[in-house]
Amino acid sequence: MKKEEDILQENMLAIFDIDGTICDTQDVEGRCYLRAFEETFGIRLATTDWTTFEEPTSSGIVRSLCAGCEDVEEKEIAFRDRFVALLEKERPDFPGDFCPLAGATEFIELLLADPTVTVAFATGGFDTEAAFKLRCCGIELGNFPHATSSDTPSRRDIIPLAASRAGTALTSAVYFGDAPWDNEVCRALGIPMIGIGRRIESLRKLGLEDVFRDFTEPQAIRNTMQNRAARGE
Repeated sequence: MKKEEDILQENMLAIFDIDGTICDTQDVEGRCYLRAFEETFGIRLATTDWTTFEEPTSSGIVRSLCAGCEDVEEKEIAFRDRFVALLEKERPDFPGDFCPLAGATEFIELLLADPTVTVAFATGGFDTEAAFKLRCCGIELGNFPHATSSDTPSRRDIIPLAASRAGTALTSAVYFGDAPWDNEVCRALGIPMIGIGRRIESLRKLGLEDVFRDFTEPQAIRNTMQNRAARGE
């Protein structure tokens, strides 16, 4: 266990997922993904249950289903562009799917005002997908160190890459995520996770104790970050 004085001197890295964690993504994203995939590859996906895929990231799903296809890299880019275009088209009709969770932007601003905390993003979405969704929430991805599935399809590699680009050790990181695969990867990497969003009951069933529906309890979340670091988790 780390000593309290060491915790106070260390910089902490807060890494945020985007879908369901910052942006209140719901059903429209899955529909757009299915449509873009069918239009690009001529394949109709049977499910939007991303837990059925070994790598549940935007590029990981494409690469697993299209392994061996000709020009797969060019088609992945075409798919990404079509997917984002569909999201942009649907936003006016489904604004709730592109709004931030309550208190999300304010909480990030709170962390940015703390010189002992670095903020980064690590997402399984494509780079342009992530930038669009955060822009809908009033956040510019380019202002933060980040990694996406455009860098690597593996979520287990995305999070350490974000930490590296932030210039901060992964051991100083706390990850904010909403999905079972976030919990699984954080356990594998040995970093603490704070659950945020609509899936908190599912995360509780997986044994994750520190969960919040949104960011409307900023001090409680901040205390949880500090406590997790103090326990050396």
